[in-house]
Amino acid sequence: MTRFLIPIFSFVLFGTLSAFAEIPNHHIFYRTDKRAPLTKIEIVFLGAGTGADTPSQIGLAQTVRKLIWKTAKKQRHIDQLEALGTHLTLTTSETYQAISIYGLSENSDKAIEIICDLIYNLAFTEYDLKYVKSQLSADYKNEIKNPTYTEIKNLALSQTLGILKMRSLKTLNDLSLYDVRQYADRLLKTDVVFFKVISDRDSTEIANALRPLTEERKMRGQAGGFVHSLNFPSTNAKTGPAAFIFEGYSHLKNVFCLWIIPCGRTDEENYIPNLISDTLGQHPESRLLYKYFREELKLVYGTSCRYLSDQNVRYLEIYADPQLHNSEELITKMFDFIQNLPDNPRFWETLKEHRETNDISFVHDRSPQQRLNREVSNAIYNSPHRQGGFDAVTDDEVRAFLEKFFVPQNMIMIFLGPKDHIIEILNTHWPKIDIRVHNVKELIE
Repeated sequence: MTRFLIPIFSFVLFGTLSAFAEIPNHHIFYRTDKRAPLTKIEIVFLGAGTGADTPSQIGLAQTVRKLIWKTAKKQRHIDQLEALGTHLTLTTSETYQAISIYGLSENSDKAIEIICDLIYNLAFTEYDLKYVKSQLSADYKNEIKNPTYTEIKNLALSQTLGILKMRSLKTLNDLSLYDVRQYADRLLKTDVVFFKVISDRDSTEIANALRPLTEERKMRGQAGGFVHSLNFPSTNAKTGPAAFIFEGYSHLKNVFCLWIIPCGRTDEENYIPNLISDTLGQHPESRLLYKYFREELKLVYGTSCRYLSDQNVRYLEIYADPQLHNSEELITKMFDFIQNLPDNPRFWETLKEHRETNDISFVHDRSPQQRLNREVSNAIYNSPHRQGGFDAVTDDEVRAFLEKFFVPQNMIMIFLGPKDHIIEILNTHWPKIDIRVHNVKELIE
């Protein structure tokens, strides 16, 4: 029996779903918020999104998202929702596509019916596709005028760890009407669709309101739909040290620097990298990077450390922005700081301080939306939990992690600034480093 044949009355409203559990089809993640008569419902198509794009179809998920929005405008669904005091949002992430409605609780039943009518009456034309392609193409070209670090990192990680690029004009232009229609068909037949809900309404009322959508899905079946998987095309091999320099920034008076340290997969335990990230730089006024590089050495205006993930790669990202005359000293000291972290007594002192304040910071009350997002993220990525959480992480485990990952051969560096100046620094101090110079236009090619 397929998931679509599960009777609608089998809805279960779980308070907390085990991080190891598979999300059931049509599961409702629910939070009560009585502060206002408002309801937010996110319909999440798990397994769709940019992670389902192939190398020859980069941009397909975003293109379909734009086409759905254009259909909603053309068929006046947006006008109908606005008349009900409801806002429509379409979202594309690595692991899912989502359709969200947010508005007056008393109109949420009618709003769901409108969304159901929208998604089961999608009609894309050649004209629609041409229009959306032109929009996205213009967006791509505008964004490389002021590219974000996310886009620049993406290119570096695609060349070192094999992840998919975020954007490609070539594959965008090659997308056909058949491609987007096939994607939309798979979207509607997604293996697991679940719901994120924040409302002042009773949870059983919400489950009943969602029947038009779930009944329609039950009748249509699921063959050929998207299936959730974390098997992105990535590697976990040491790749460095590699340095990416992006041309077009010779006018800058600062050198903007990133050190990327890959440290495993997104479905692995994340307590240790989170501890390291917090210790080094999540709260700059009290963490080690800020105290050392800003307050003591006065080499940077800002510096930070974040624990992030991209597709199935997780990594720590260290940021710094020295002025040009401080750049050589900062780059060399940061390189040494990273590789010598296991034997840095100040790191262990700061880690101890962080452990003492960690319990207080983590019990701070989150908003209903934050608590809901955290629960859903844990369920999607199946991150392992350990008994005792952060308190159960030993210093020996942290040291072993640092000795494994905080090494030169596992370091990817990214620099924005005067190209010749940066190359001279790198060649002087690390003559065997792999230097790769790129033009920002490559971000969208």
